[in-house]
Amino acid sequence: MDIRGRKMKKPPACVQCRRRKIGCDRAKPICGNCLKNGKMDCFYPDVPGQYVQSNTSSSATSNNHTQTHPHSHTHNHNHSHARESSGAELHHNPELASMEQIREYNTRLQLLNAQQHRATPGPMENAQFIPRTMPNFENKPVTSANGSGLHLNWVQGPAIFDIMTSPYTQEEVLLKEMDFLRSRMLELQELTGKKCGLNLSWNSDLDGDFNSDMSKETHDKQIDHEDHQNESDEPSLKRLKFAMDEFRDLDPEFLDARQVFTVFNNFKSYDHINQLNPMTDSPNSIFNIRFMIARDEFLNQFYKKFNKVSKENFSDEINILLKNKTPQPPRNDQSIRFPMRSVTQEAITKYISVVPDTNALIPILKPRELIVSIEQLFGRDPIFSSNKLELSQLVTVGQITICLLLAYEALSSSVLIPLRDEQQIMFLQLKDFVPILKNNLLLVKSELDRRGNLTSTIDVLKYIALWKYYQSVSDVCDNDSYDGDEDVHLARQLSINHETNNQLWILLWNFIFKNYCWRHLFKGEMPALVAGTELNSATVIDPLLNNDFSLLNFQIGMVKYLQSKDMMISMLKVLALKDMFRVKINDQNKKCFTTASIINSVVDSIIYRNSMLFLTYYLLLQYEQLRDTEKFNDHYKEFLQLVQETLFYVFSNLANLKFAGYEFIFAKKSFITLDNICHMILGIYQRSDQLLKTQSLTDDNPKQESQQSEALVLLLRKILMLLQDYAKNRKVDSPLLTKLVRKLTTILEYIALSEKNPATVAFNSSDKKNSVPNALQSLDSSNLTKAVAKLRGISESLIKSDFYNQRKPFEVTNPQTLGLTKENFADIYNSFYS
Repeated sequence: MDIRGRKMKKPPACVQCRRRKIGCDRAKPICGNCLKNGKMDCFYPDVPGQYVQSNTSSSATSNNHTQTHPHSHTHNHNHSHARESSGAELHHNPELASMEQIREYNTRLQLLNAQQHRATPGPMENAQFIPRTMPNFENKPVTSANGSGLHLNWVQGPAIFDIMTSPYTQEEVLLKEMDFLRSRMLELQELTGKKCGLNLSWNSDLDGDFNSDMSKETHDKQIDHEDHQNESDEPSLKRLKFAMDEFRDLDPEFLDARQVFTVFNNFKSYDHINQLNPMTDSPNSIFNIRFMIARDEFLNQFYKKFNKVSKENFSDEINILLKNKTPQPPRNDQSIRFPMRSVTQEAITKYISVVPDTNALIPILKPRELIVSIEQLFGRDPIFSSNKLELSQLVTVGQITICLLLAYEALSSSVLIPLRDEQQIMFLQLKDFVPILKNNLLLVKSELDRRGNLTSTIDVLKYIALWKYYQSVSDVCDNDSYDGDEDVHLARQLSINHETNNQLWILLWNFIFKNYCWRHLFKGEMPALVAGTELNSATVIDPLLNNDFSLLNFQIGMVKYLQSKDMMISMLKVLALKDMFRVKINDQNKKCFTTASIINSVVDSIIYRNSMLFLTYYLLLQYEQLRDTEKFNDHYKEFLQLVQETLFYVFSNLANLKFAGYEFIFAKKSFITLDNICHMILGIYQRSDQLLKTQSLTDDNPKQESQQSEALVLLLRKILMLLQDYAKNRKVDSPLLTKLVRKLTTILEYIALSEKNPATVAFNSSDKKNSVPNALQSLDSSNLTKAVAKLRGISESLIKSDFYNQRKPFEVTNPQTLGLTKENFADIYNSFYS
């Protein structure tokens, strides 16, 4: 296995057969071709890190090389004599025997592990080696390498080791391997008194050999890329590439530095953002605007300008906002309140009729049972003191609160459900009670915390699970708010995440598991509390989770790989994961036949589309950094197609009569996805704008560049129009939708300001050494023309030009301040930073 734990399909051919480009039977110690032709200098390339358990010892030497391969093979009968002679040679040649054992260590980490146990040998220590100690070497002190008088027992035979994972990168493992081999070679030389002519220096001058084998075009391209690498990483990466170029055909994905996905490592601290509001990086949430801004310097320019305008023109308003961020004291009224009994029952009854498949979608919520509980608990004036309620009653009033809030979300998020006069009155009463109901949730949670361990029950877990679900679908709750995963922690405390015969417990865990994965995977976070069979061995009886289980497990594995900190991320594997993701979502959609399963698949599809948008945008950043114009162009076309499909998917779902009443389940994720798309379009516009300004200095009529910028702006304007129309048709304002509209208007004001300064060249364009690469600058005219046509097609599919031109277009108010005024500053600022 290699150092990343992957099995090699087959060992490499011997060097002689590789040079002659003929098939090799890979026999040891001499292959069939070399034995037939009398070439006794047959040896095999030894790629660092490729060590597996071996049952035989073999070696071959030639021209001061001691080359071995640890794979065990079934040799042909014709080679038996060679094996016997090789075994005899090892028996009578302790130097070769020791080198054979050295090569069969996986890494120096295992040697260190073995040395730790040597001081206190146990009954299993004899199993670590096959002892055939040479008497004349036993207990001979060696001091040259380790600086101590440690007595070593040099043994012959294969080492038996355990497979282990290492927290180091491939390069770090190779460096440790070379240090280990160098120290063992020094010890071997001191033992035998002979000098071996092997150069184990990692800093060998391989530059000349490397350049001689490269074409001029490839070499120039490689050097151009290396000039833009981080200075601290450049020497080590060049050494790695030079030293391993000989074996590039064995594993190009690992050995080619241009095939390593590094865009996640390109975080830079932006002090101008932190001056107002600490927009810190979110390394655990890779599908997040903050994570993207910290790695895209073009997109970051908008926030730089926004903060500069805010600081120069609205310092007093900023101070007021900072003062208001101090936590407010809790309300004196600690009573749990509800609307009148009749209004509460009517609201829950309406919820049952609007969301008839609630039993399948939210199986732990029982609205009809709650209506019965209302009859038993509610008096004329339903007011409760939280500290006087029994635990079961406290949980029940908490569930009633959540059911009422879900009823409000279902009615308010849908533009397709009309309300009769009496229903409208009920809805308005429920709307007025929403702040009180949210306070009920805080009081119930506070009381549960106060009672401590007495609340670790299944009934409490049901309430906590419903509370976390409400937070995930309510557009009032911020997507970046703190998530303590209280539902999963309590479920694991009660051990319902493991196999059990209690079907109610299984169904409860299935619900918790799915929603826990959803809310973290949507943000590109690792659902670490359920990753692996040791954390989730429960059976699946929920039909919706059964459809999703394979898809969720794939997403967990994908995010885990993307967030890997102890290994290089392969570009090829990222591309393969994208393709596999598409296959998985298509397979999941084919399983959906009922209304509940279709609604469930809508959530899966939005998570999928949001993830694919981010992955494709990150690949654009990666290819832009590598200055790979061809790959950038391919993924730019894919990105535009994803934008078109996602916009159509989101807006069509919000206006689908079949989904009337169910919109609250996917509306929040839909609005956040639209927000992400707008930021990505802004990032592309920034590049197009820089290109337009640069071209205007040399070209009097930069037609294509101008058309691309205009098409991007038109697309943002049409998205804004659709959002405003949807907001008008809602029964009440959506806080999340209102924030998105404010963001878009501010972005359009910023674009208007940029268009007023056509002679201004974008940032860093004069400083070639420190300039930010702009991939659009390298696209030829035909590709730019196709991109413009695609952008126009996207905007036309959203709103027809004839209809759009009849509407009053968006008008900028004050581009110099990005549309900010003293009256709206707090609202717009909070839209971006809260």
